Amino acid sequence: MPSISLDALLQGILGASSLLIGALVGVYWQPGRVFSAAIMAFGSGTLLSAIAFDITQPVYESSGFWPILTGFAMGGTLFTLVIKYIDDHGGFIRHPSASRRFLYQNRQEETSEVLNRLTHVEMLHNLSPSEVQAIIPLLKPLNVEPGTLLCQEGAPGDAMFVIVDGEAEIYKGEQFMALLGAGEMFGEMALLTGEERSATVIARTPMALYELDKMDFDAMLTRSPHLASGLSRILARRLRETTQNRAKLREESDEHWRQRVLDSVEVDFPLSEQQIQQLAKSSAPIAILVGTLIDNIPEALVIGLNAGIGHISSSFLMAVFISNFPEALSSSIGMKQAGTSAQRIITLWGGVVLLSGLIAMVGSALTTYANPWVVGATQSLAGGAILAMLSSTMMPEAYELGGGSVTFSTIAGFLVGFWMVTLSL
Repeated sequence: MPSISLDALLQGILGASSLLIGALVGVYWQPGRVFSAAIMAFGSGTLLSAIAFDITQPVYESSGFWPILTGFAMGGTLFTLVIKYIDDHGGFIRHPSASRRFLYQNRQEETSEVLNRLTHVEMLHNLSPSEVQAIIPLLKPLNVEPGTLLCQEGAPGDAMFVIVDGEAEIYKGEQFMALLGAGEMFGEMALLTGEERSATVIARTPMALYELDKMDFDAMLTRSPHLASGLSRILARRLRETTQNRAKLREESDEHWRQRVLDSVEVDFPLSEQQIQQLAKSSAPIAILVGTLIDNIPEALVIGLNAGIGHISSSFLMAVFISNFPEALSSSIGMKQAGTSAQRIITLWGGVVLLSGLIAMVGSALTTYANPWVVGATQSLAGGAILAMLSSTMMPEAYELGGGSVTFSTIAGFLVGFWMVTLSL
């Protein structure tokens, strides 16, 4: 028993040791995208081969199909739920794909919140979804009390306003002209014409508004000629003072427009410095450590189970070793860009290597006390988790970095893994 546990420990450390190598490379040298993609795709291919021939086939031969079905379903589900929880609590930065998902969800939530308040603003409906995406970050929320002077007749126009809630009165001199409510805007004419304010606007009730200052407004006009034409149409409609009731039709079109804008939310690739800083502020070192460990638990567990039953699989060890390298490489680059010190990165990955060895020992010990069905289900659970990791991180990232060229690296990895399995037969 002690010798088996020691073998499992050493094999677990050997399989995970490429994490430390990848971390060192990521800290001191950033390889090209094509190289990273090729390594990632090759590792994905070897792991796919290992899942098929080192996990699925032996379990089927010893315990049948049901442990495979049960284990893969549980492993994939458990891995997905745990990783989602960890990513939501700050561990997302260890994978570029998880980082982009975080940015995408964050931006979509922010956009949805603003759109919920501005759905009935006609000006925005004249813009394309991408233009709405560009203007939303420029809108500054503003809350004012009744009696607040928002625009002064004769003063320079330095901003326009969109009313979210409340009412405002428009005066020309001493004469009351109109009452503005939610969904309407004011102050845009002075920005369009460059002339002084043509009227005074005073808050009648407590108001929630969005403000767009002149500098941002001018920048938007340059980028979006639709904005100027849309504002012109609104001004013309005000002069006509139309009273036709189009509430129901407008409600339906508002919801359709809102969904189109949300569907168009994108994140720039690759991650910009500003986005990296945003990620750094939102990430949590403990969550990164736990998430990284969770990524490697299934592989270490299979290594231990193989050692416990006396099956030393060189093909699976090779697959784990190769696949771990690009994971640590990409994670370390992201952590370095986010401001994590080199010493801290290396210490983190070194700790994960040791913990992987200990988990392999646990897997080895399990074979002593569990029946073959439980061992088979545990191996399948780990296989399902590994497959979930491949489909959610390594393979998408490899394709994004290398495009169609990763096809051949993945095939090569699979065939090399299969060839090593045949050598051990």
